Amino acid sequence: MRIGLVKHLNARPLTYGFENSGEHELLYENPSVLKDELLLGNLDLALISSIECLRNKDKLDFSLSTGVCASKRVRSILFFQNKKEEFSKVYVDIGSRSSVALLKILIHKHYSFLIETIPESPKKIQEMLHLKHGSHLLFGDNALLANYDPNFYECIDLASWWYNSTGLGFCFAFWAYPKEKKVSDDLLYISLEEGLKNLNEIIEKETRLEKSLIETYLKKELHYIVNSNDRKGFELFSEECKKLNLI
Repeated sequence: MRIGLVKHLNARPLTYGFENSGEHELLYENPSVLKDELLLGNLDLALISSIECLRNKDKLDFSLSTGVCASKRVRSILFFQNKKEEFSKVYVDIGSRSSVALLKILIHKHYSFLIETIPESPKKIQEMLHLKHGSHLLFGDNALLANYDPNFYECIDLASWWYNSTGLGFCFAFWAYPKEKKVSDDLLYISLEEGLKNLNEIIEKETRLEKSLIETYLKKELHYIVNSNDRKGFELFSEECKKLNLI
């Protein structure tokens, strides 16, 4: 099977079994690229942004059994709001789509206008953070490793903002596949089970961050089996996206 895997730490428990089975052809990329590869027929299965599951439901099916989910905090989807500048636009990480839609929804609810978003490379965004220019959105490892001056930027966790606004969880990514190539949920659970059994190994191999932070992030802040609160959050997210013509 040809499987598209996300490069970031937050997906490792989901993808661990596939990575270590030796049975599959693997492509590591950002969710936005993996979605394109699925639509081109180059992949049989891929972990993609939840909003792309909604945008492409005429061609793709997706599983609501497992995914990258958060309740009260995610830590790796961060909005850096410049305290010194009025913002009408936000520079956003080119790799993610769900987080961009979520940011637009939350800003619209809070400020009553639809923000302009400008896709940019994580490296360029980090440079602008260093220069204290603009407001920004980073996701995944780029958010976890971001450096910024708290005197100039308010760092806002989007999962926390969503939870405080709705009381619901949020699903950032799901496994998706072509409609004509159904993938069993059992296969997804098996990969996740292997990841959860080997979570300490995943934590030990991550050397860029403090071990205590990684443990909290993977064991307490993220979860991977979609629960009823996540589903309600995903349904509300879908409704809000429709209202703002994001899907």
